[in-house]
Amino acid sequence: MSGERQVRNSAATSGQNIRARAREQIAQVQAAIERNIDQGRVKPGERIAAERELAEQFGASRSVVRAALAELYEAGKIIRRVGHGTVVQAAPPRSDAFALRDTSPAELLEFRMALEPGLAEAIALNASENDLKLIMETVEGGDSASGWEQWEHWDRAFHRNLVAATHNRLAIGVYDAVIGVRHERPWLKIKQGHTDATFWKGYQDEHRKIAAALAARDAPAAAEAMRDHLTKVRIKMLGV
Repeated sequence: MSGERQVRNSAATSGQNIRARAREQIAQVQAAIERNIDQGRVKPGERIAAERELAEQFGASRSVVRAALAELYEAGKIIRRVGHGTVVQAAPPRSDAFALRDTSPAELLEFRMALEPGLAEAIALNASENDLKLIMETVEGGDSASGWEQWEHWDRAFHRNLVAATHNRLAIGVYDAVIGVRHERPWLKIKQGHTDATFWKGYQDEHRKIAAALAARDAPAAAEAMRDHLTKVRIKMLGV
């Protein structure tokens, strides 16, 4: 019996390692494509390479490339046009009345601290079991992350999945704007300068606490964990 158990445990561990490697590859491919877009190597309206070409370029499977493109699509970085393939999404027109791109890191964190903890009840009530599973899988994906680009990928994915689990279209739309601000240089420059392996482990512990509270459908505990996490982020990023 112990031998059978060892075989099962070994198979489970092997499966976990394969999934972790796949998540890491997805993050790497997504980050590379996103970097090409952000640096203007592929401009808005231009078509990016086909899945087969990208798989060859990055030495990854087409399923990994497809998953990375799906993440970029969800983030609003690319769009899919029938007959035209996958193209880079054009930036939304600037509004003088509401210039989101001018939002400061302090304003961004102030808004997130008001928004995200307040969504805990909606997540606890509306999230499907698959939503909750995806949130926890995002935390697990972050466990194997190393380096700035992967940390930022999994952090963004975790918070985006939280908001998506509300199934509230207004909240999701508003958070899309938050994601856009997070891509702006002032925020990224500050975050990159204040994030290292030790800080990332702390973020992961905080993410896991949020996910566990939501899995238990404990909205007050999840809201408190979200508020605590964002407060610590603010202190680390801004010193206040």
